[in-house]
This record gives sequence, C-alpha cells and structure tokens, in this order.
Amino acid sequence: MTGAHVTRDHVFPSSTILTEGQLDDVVSYLKRQDAFAFDVETTGDHRGVPTQNEVTWLSLASHGMAVAIPMGHPIGDKIIGEEKIPKVGKDGKTRHYRHPIWEPPPPQLRRHVVFEKLWPLFNSPDHTKVAHNLPFDVISTAKYLPAPAAPPYADTRQIAWLLDENERTGLKPTTKRVYRVDYDKEGVGKCVEKFPFSKVAEYARLDSKFTWLLYRRWRDAIAHERLDDAQRMENDLLEQVIIDMLSHGAPVLVPWLQQLRVDLAIEVEEREAAVYAAAGQLFNVGSSQQKANILFGPKAEGCQGLRPKKLTDGGEKKAKRGEPLLITDYSTDADTLKEYPSNKVAQAILRYQESVKLLSTYVDGYLGIEDDPKKPCIIFESETGPRVYTTLDPHGTVTGRWSSYGPNLQNIPTRSESGKKIRGIYTAPDGWKLVVGDLGQIELVVLAHFAGGGKLFEGFHEGHDPHTITAAAIFGVPLDQVTKEQRTIGKTINFAIVFGAGPKTVATQAGISLTFAKQMLAEHGQQFPEVHKLKAKILKVARSRGPVPFIRTLIGRKRRLRDLNSYDSEYRSRAERQAVNSLIQGSAADLIKLAMIRIRRALRERGLDDSARLILTIHDELVIEARDEVADMVAELLRDAMIGPGIQERISVPLTVDIHIVQSWNEAK
Repeated sequence: MTGAHVTRDHVFPSSTILTEGQLDDVVSYLKRQDAFAFDVETTGDHRGVPTQNEVTWLSLASHGMAVAIPMGHPIGDKIIGEEKIPKVGKDGKTRHYRHPIWEPPPPQLRRHVVFEKLWPLFNSPDHTKVAHNLPFDVISTAKYLPAPAAPPYADTRQIAWLLDENERTGLKPTTKRVYRVDYDKEGVGKCVEKFPFSKVAEYARLDSKFTWLLYRRWRDAIAHERLDDAQRMENDLLEQVIIDMLSHGAPVLVPWLQQLRVDLAIEVEEREAAVYAAAGQLFNVGSSQQKANILFGPKAEGCQGLRPKKLTDGGEKKAKRGEPLLITDYSTDADTLKEYPSNKVAQAILRYQESVKLLSTYVDGYLGIEDDPKKPCIIFESETGPRVYTTLDPHGTVTGRWSSYGPNLQNIPTRSESGKKIRGIYTAPDGWKLVVGDLGQIELVVLAHFAGGGKLFEGFHEGHDPHTITAAAIFGVPLDQVTKEQRTIGKTINFAIVFGAGPKTVATQAGISLTFAKQMLAEHGQQFPEVHKLKAKILKVARSRGPVPFIRTLIGRKRRLRDLNSYDSEYRSRAERQAVNSLIQGSAADLIKLAMIRIRRALRERGLDDSARLILTIHDELVIEARDEVADMVAELLRDAMIGPGIQERISVPLTVDIHIVQSWNEAK
C-alpha cells in the first residue's frame, strides 16, 4: 500500500467478526458515530442481481475502524489435499479435473443474527449510510431486513461521477487513481467463494475502508465545485426513486418471449439465406473477416468492391503503429453498414445482424440458454408474476442520460417493428396497467430554450412540429405544404445539429446526395442563425473556464471537455460536438430525473405506494405499473410531474408529453 494515506483503524479484538459479542462491540461503536460505510460480497448464479443474490460477507467502516463479517464463506485458508471431479465436455467426453480440498472455515455468525443486530443502525435516520454504488448494497441487504436501509445516504460512486464524469467510477479504479492503491489484482470480488477465508476478509474490509476514506475526502468537494443543486437532485433520485424502482423490477410475458424465440429463429434463417442470395455465394456471415472480404474485396473476385470507411479497434492500433492495413482491418458493424444504403449485400447483412442481436440479447438473454451457466434465465417469479430486474444506472454516461444493463433497455429500437416486438415482452399482470409518459421532442425543446428565440423557439410556442418547422424553413414552403420526404430531411438535420453529425451522415440517413446534404445544412445556417450562434457561444463559454473547459447543464452539473483546446484538430472537433450535445442531452436528462422525483413524491403523498410504482425509464419515457382502478389518476399525476408547474418554469419552451394507459408497453408507441 505504498503511497496511500490512510487512517489508523480503531483497535477491536478482531477485525473479522465471528461472535455475537464482537458484533455487539461493533454496533455499539457505530452507534456513537454520525455515519458508516458498508459493502457486501455476494454469491450465486445471479450474484449481480441484488434482489436475487446471496450475501455471504458484510463489511463496515467508520471513523478509525473497518471490519468484515463472514456469513457462510465455504472454505478456510489452507489446502489440505485434492480431489478429481468428473466433468462432461462439449464433445460429450468425461474428463477428470483436479480441485483443491480446503480446510474448513472458522465458525461464522448466521445471517439472521447479523442483520437483526444491525437493523437499528440501518434503520436509523441519524446515521448516514455510505456505499460505493449504494443501490446494489441497499437492495442486496434488504432481503434480510424488515425494510431497505433508511436514508440519509451517500453514494461515493455518485460523488466520483459528479466530480469527474470522464473517469472510471468503480471502487477499484477510483481507489487506484486517488490513493495509488491496487488491492485486488486477483479479482477476489468476482468470485469470493473460491478464495481463502483470510484473503476475502481483508478484501472486504478494504472495500468498506476505501469507500469511507473517499466519503471523508470528498465531503467539501461538491460545494467547492458548485455542484450542490446537481447532487441534491441525484440524492433525491437515490433516496426516493432508484432503490424502490430497482427493487420492484418490471413485469414480463413469458409466452410472448417463447413465441418470439421461435419467430426470430425463423427470421434469422430467412435473413441469412437472403444474405447469400444477395452475395451470390456462401460464406460465414458470423465472421467479421469473411464479411469484410465479401463487402470490400474486388468485384473481379465476386466481392462487392465497396470502399471501407471505418477501422476496427485492431485496425486502428495497426494504423498507429504504421503497419500495412488489410481489408479485414475494417469494420462491418451496424453503423458502417448503414453507410451503404444502396448496396443489397450490406443491407441484407444489416437486417440479418439486427435479427441475431434481438434474438441473442432480448430473447435468449432473458430466457437463458439451457446447459449454459454463463447465460442463465434472468426472469424471476414474484407475487405478481414473472419479472426482470434490469440495472438502471443514472451515472453510466458522461452526459447524464441513463444507461442500463442486465438487460440493456436503452438500445431497444423505438419505433420499428422489431422494437415493438421487444416492447411487447413488458406486459402488466392481470388487474394492472402500464402508464407510459413520453416527453415530446425534448432535446429540440432544450435546444430552442437555450437559443432563446428564432424560428424553432417561436414554432414550439405556436404548437408546431419541430421537424416540419425545419423542413418548411430550409425548403422555403408553408408549414402545411411540407411533404413527408421533406420532413424526413428536416428531422435528420435537426438531430445532426444536436449530435454534431456532418453532411455524410445526413446524406446517408435522409437518403439524399452528399451535395444536397451540404446545401441543406448551409441553408439551415441561414434560416436558424440563433442555433449556430448558440453553438459558438457554448464553445466560447466552455473555453473560458478552466483549468479544464466545461459546460453546465440546466441543473448545474458539469460536463468537462479536456480536448476542447487541443492542438489536435480531430480531438478538438470531437470535443466541440460533445460540448453542444452534452448541454442538450444533459439538460434533457436533468428534466427526466426531476420528473421521476416529482412522480414518486406525488404517488406517496396520495397514498398510492402499494397501487402504483415507477418501474422503468428509457430515453425520455417513464413507465409506471398501476392498478386498474387508479390508472387514470396516475396518468394525470404523471402528466403534472413531467410538464406541470414546478418543472415547466425551468424551461422557456412549452413542454409536451404523450400519456398512454396500456396493457403492454408496445401499445404505447
């Protein structure tokens, strides 16, 4: 631990708690403190799912102390022999593998004893509970307590993200960056049951100890960075929304999934055959190298002769080393294939890959694959039927938008037929409905707000569609004469402004020539000068701040842009696009987070905790599961939470929301 500045721990008879007397001493000590950090180590097939895992270690830290409490660790410290265990391989043959035999672990406290003694601390409103990625630890322990640990909370991962969203926010990389300590080179936390008792005990203590040290170190940093409002919102979200939302999970319709598995398997076969028909030859469509050869190889050899546009990660490394590049060093991912809208082979591969992704991610990923322990079923039975428990992470992106995993809901196609199929998985049980609220064109609303005037701003106030506004302006036609094709071009340009896309992307997505795309973008600059002035102002203000340039979102959160003053034009241009996008997307994220806090408070104030609960947020949508008899009331509460007084005042452009009461999520789009 060279280089670490840590405090001397309070002396307990043992830092590994094995008896009730030792635990009583720890509880007595912590009761005299104002806060404590805690961390869990979990096991089981679903150790990463906090509602389903099994907690086998709990560590605690506070002023000058850190202890670990084992509750079912299976092995001791010494290997006393070995045994051969038979295992059937994929080829059907049985092989015998050597496995160590460990000495027994010391006697450990029963889980119910530990949590019964800790409950007064965990339920105390006078003690701040500190954890790194706090929702995971709170929900993991909640199954052993009368209720989840009570606020106040402090999440050091949240604080790390607020102080620098560009850094990795996990506990290990954060500890290494801040204290220059790398204490888990063996990956103990990934599978604690395989490691010796004492090694896990030390690892668990260090998890809580460094969480505590980070909490103490950063107590004044938020105020120093003028991030008080941003942290207040994030804390409200943590205490009032996230834990409740992740604990309940989302209802799914298993028969729909099972039928979707059959339908998608057929679709994959059909689309694979279409690829071979378009290419005029057979090849391994699952091989990136063979796809690259087919797409970028010369026509004289029966290939497509397309000009490659994007290097793979390996190709980029070769290019930096100055090595010669091969066709197989170029990417065939979905974004690349979209660059060739007129090539039948590229589009056939794109459709095939989409079907494969839907099948593997949203069907096999949910139902699991039999006899594959790495792909277990992630649907669990509850009192109201089968549910999935995705991890929704408010700190998983640099912009502030939500990310999710296990499963990832943010990548579900929004308005395509494929997206509707996947959304159909999420269906309310009998006696319940889904109340879905979708903020209308929120990114363009935010853009118009910051622009403060002009055609887009005025059009929103007059109740017009923003894509029609843009199309009418750049084509010079009245709003009521804009064609469907013109609106599509207007929509593409609008999002090009938000995301910083260039004429090539506009041309590809709108299906127009590169020359015409350039003309349309130039015309947009003439018709919407306020938008382009805003972009220049954003960059000027960000560059005037230092030492690292940054922008602030609507709520005051920082987005730091290290390359905004870079001498490298590529890095600088990317940072310029990120600055504009981060202000718009980050402020939109602020609004959706505020709406989540508002709807949770509204439901609680009206005594609807048991009748309605927020279960999902995807992009600009909120999804509430509500009993049939209160669905109409919840819909009005959701409308008010998303666009009513108290939130509309934060933005100078009218907010709109589409509210739907449905049985299945796919009925709302």
